[in-house]
Amino acid sequence: HANGQSVHAHTLVWFEALPTWMRSAPDKETVMTDHIRAVAGHFAGRVAEWDVVNEPINEDNTDGLEHNLWYQAMGRDYIAKAFATARQADPHAVLYLNEYGAEQDGGRWDALYKLVKDLRAHGVPIDGVGLQNHEYEKGDRTPPETFRTHVRALAALGLKVRVSEMDVVSGGDNTMQAKEFAGKLAVCRDEPNCTTFGMWGFTDRYGSTADAGNYPVRVGDALPWDQDLKPKKAYSSMAAELR
Repeated sequence: HANGQSVHAHTLVWFEALPTWMRSAPDKETVMTDHIRAVAGHFAGRVAEWDVVNEPINEDNTDGLEHNLWYQAMGRDYIAKAFATARQADPHAVLYLNEYGAEQDGGRWDALYKLVKDLRAHGVPIDGVGLQNHEYEKGDRTPPETFRTHVRALAALGLKVRVSEMDVVSGGDNTMQAKEFAGKLAVCRDEPNCTTFGMWGFTDRYGSTADAGNYPVRVGDALPWDQDLKPKKAYSSMAAELR
């Protein structure tokens, strides 16, 4: 706040990284809603955006949803309840659903689109969707025009879009990595409802694919600055898109 920076906060409801007491609590709806009120309410007016629900999609289930502990306790309504509670706790924050793999065509995208369309139709206060855009293998790479189609489809529902966690494992091919970053950034730059381009870290030294479980730490290979904090081709390619 001293530097006039906005805060995007991640995340209020997920099904991993939970304490044992939360997993074993008999009334999970109260646990979930109390948590949202406590955290989002504490930061009300100071956080610009929230990832309210993180990674609710599982395309292998017939309803397209991950049958996590919140789902098991409340059914699919846990998603709507989470967004409604977050809106009550901070009426002015922009509320996002965050998901991986949905920037590609296929089952994950189909399930995500169906979910958010239904949420909008029922008046759930969802403002946007975060598309993570993790590219760890060749099959994870999405043509920019496919990504653009998805951004526009969400715009038609009245939703904002943010690239929320982008990283691209280069495997030594920095040219490919640069092309992937620049291609998605160009789409986000051009589409009015794409509000943010976020990466899952900035330097390979400490980034998303670094392994801190080893000593010395094994550096990563997926971000625009190398282990010495020097810009890679990905940095210059993105800078060129913004000129």
